[in-house]
Amino acid sequence: MSPPSPAPGETVTFDTTVRNLQSSDAPLEINDIVIRKSGGEGITEYERVSDLGSISPGSTLDVPLTASFSSSGDKDLRAIVYGHDRGTGENVLLKYPVQIQVQERHPKVDITVNDSVAGVESGGHVTVANGLDTKISNVEITMDGKGIEMTQDRIVQASVAQNDSVTAPFKFRPTEVGEQTLTATVRYTVDNKTTRNITKTTVITPDPLRDSVKLDTTAVGSGSDRALRVTVSNRANAPISNVAVGGTSENASLQPITLETLSAGSSRQVRLNATLDEPQADITVSADYKLGTKTESINRTTSLRSVPGTIHLAGLNVIQQDGKVQISGSASNAGETATDSVLVSVVDTEAVTPATPNREYFVGTVPASDFVSFDVHARTKENITEVPLKVTYLVDSKRKTQTFDVAVEQPGSAAQPPKSSVEDTNQSRAACSQCSPWAGWCC
Repeated sequence: MSPPSPAPGETVTFDTTVRNLQSSDAPLEINDIVIRKSGGEGITEYERVSDLGSISPGSTLDVPLTASFSSSGDKDLRAIVYGHDRGTGENVLLKYPVQIQVQERHPKVDITVNDSVAGVESGGHVTVANGLDTKISNVEITMDGKGIEMTQDRIVQASVAQNDSVTAPFKFRPTEVGEQTLTATVRYTVDNKTTRNITKTTVITPDPLRDSVKLDTTAVGSGSDRALRVTVSNRANAPISNVAVGGTSENASLQPITLETLSAGSSRQVRLNATLDEPQADITVSADYKLGTKTESINRTTSLRSVPGTIHLAGLNVIQQDGKVQISGSASNAGETATDSVLVSVVDTEAVTPATPNREYFVGTVPASDFVSFDVHARTKENITEVPLKVTYLVDSKRKTQTFDVAVEQPGSAAQPPKSSVEDTNQSRAACSQCSPWAGWCC
C-alpha cells in the first residue's frame, strides 16, 4: 500500500497479489478483483478490475487497485477476488481484509511578513517544517495575494529531511491599503511518488504611502575650496532609492553625487564641491529620488560665498631725504586663500624713478588673513605728492595686478592709506568689502 498513511483526497495504491498454489490441479480464471468498504449500509466500491485471464498452478497475478478517501480516520476495506476453477468448474470467491489510517498530516507552514506600505516593495519568509515520519522532496512554494502584486513568488527546494525545516524569502508590492490576504501554497512529494498540497493564508494591512524628504545645507571650506554639506533626511514611511543630489547656479558649478537606498527614518550627508565664477553664488540644491514606483524631487535655495586672496598695502611709513623716498609697510592679505609671488615695485614715471637698494621687493607668499613686510625706494622730483606702487601676485593660479598711490607728506610723517586701482578685470569689488582694523585700513 502506498502511501502507508495517506491524507484525505490522496490516491492510495493497493498492490494486490493473487497466487494459484503449486498443488492446484487446474488454472484459476480471474474474472474480477475489487476493493470495497467493509460493512456498513450499502456497498461502497472504490475500484474494480475485470477480465484478467487465468493463473497457472504455481503462478501469481499482481494487480494494483486504487482508492481515495474524503475524510480522515481508520478505514476497514476488503480486497475481493471473483474467479472460476477450470478443474472443478466451481466459482471461487476470495476475500482479504485491508485496514488503512487516513491522516490529515502535512508539514507545518508559517508565514512572516515585514511591515508594508501601498505601492512599495516589501518582503517576508515562508517556513516549511517537516514533522512527518519521512522526508519530503520536490518542495515548491508559491505565493499569491489579493490586492497584492508578487515580485518574487516561487521558491523550490530539492528536499526537506524528517524533523528539519526550510525558510525561503518572497517579495511583494501591495496595490491597495487596508486588509489584504497573502496565501502560500506548498506542493511536495512523499516517498518519491505521492504529491500533496497544503495552503496557508495570512492577513496584512498595508499603510498608505507618505512622502517626506528634507534637505539641509551648510557652507563649508574656505577660499577657492568651497563646498556645500548637504543632509538628506528620509522622513517618509518607506525607503527611497536612486537618490541624486546636485546643485545649479548661474555663476557656480557643483559636482553631483548619487546615493543608494536610504531607509525610512535615516539621513545621509554628502559634500558638493563647488567652483565659483564670482565671489558669491545663489545655488539651488536638489535631490531626485524614487519612492515606491514614482520618481520625486525636492529642492532648496542657498548661497555660497568665496573671498579669494587679495593684497592691500597697510601700515605705510614714508621717509623723505635728499630727493629720495623710502616706503615701508605691510603687504596684507584680506582674503581667505593664500597669495603667491607677491611683488611690490615702484612705478617709473616722469616724476618718480625706482631707486636702490630696493627698486622692487619680492614679498613671496602671504597666507590668508596675514601680512608680510616690504621696503622700497624711489627718487622723486620736487613738490611730488604721490608715489605709485605696483603690486602683482598670484591667487588661485590667476595673475592679479594692483596700483596704489602712496601720499607723500612732510619728511618723517606717516603716510595716509594709499588709493588703489585694479587693473585685472577679474578682481571683484566684493573682495574689498572688508575692514582690517589691525592693519589700519578699510576699503
